[in-house]
Amino acid sequence: MRRLFAILLSVFLVFGLAPIAANAAQGAALNPDRADTTFVANGLTTCSENARFQERASLASTPKDIARFERYGKASCGDEGLPHLIIGPTIEPFGALSMRGHEGDVLIPAHIFVFVAGIIGWSGREYLKLARASKDSADKEIFIDSDLLKTALIKGAQWPFAANKEGRGGELRESNKNITTSPESDYSNVPF
Repeated sequence: MRRLFAILLSVFLVFGLAPIAANAAQGAALNPDRADTTFVANGLTTCSENARFQERASLASTPKDIARFERYGKASCGDEGLPHLIIGPTIEPFGALSMRGHEGDVLIPAHIFVFVAGIIGWSGREYLKLARASKDSADKEIFIDSDLLKTALIKGAQWPFAANKEGRGGELRESNKNITTSPESDYSNVPF
């Protein structure tokens, strides 16, 4: 039953069938003194066509600044002449296809960051597992063994597949009986 609930909840969230917290009419009634803060991507223009951006670009004096403004000329700018990052609606079905051309703004760098962070974490975990299996495990934790480290880094680069395999096999998480916890105490008498 729990698995069915999790699957249904995931499907509803992916297809955007979650209830809306507040609609626009309620938001306007709640905050009549505040300016509208909704962001509309249609209000963006190419920076090379934006007058405020061109004004900023004309003040560039060094070759490095000029090259930067030429690069940003391909981005999308708002009324203030500053480049904006476009994050498309990737959760909706086919939402990622509607904002093609802006994958390099956030989507691709975020995936690279998660992959590299996973390599670092999984390599450290593998190194400790490999060091624990050797006869001088305490020394290998203090003094890094380069051969063991190379093996751990190679296994770390394959972390998505290894995590999937261990997650399906039940080896990824430790069982609750092996986790030590502090004894429950009554903290009601502690002044805060």
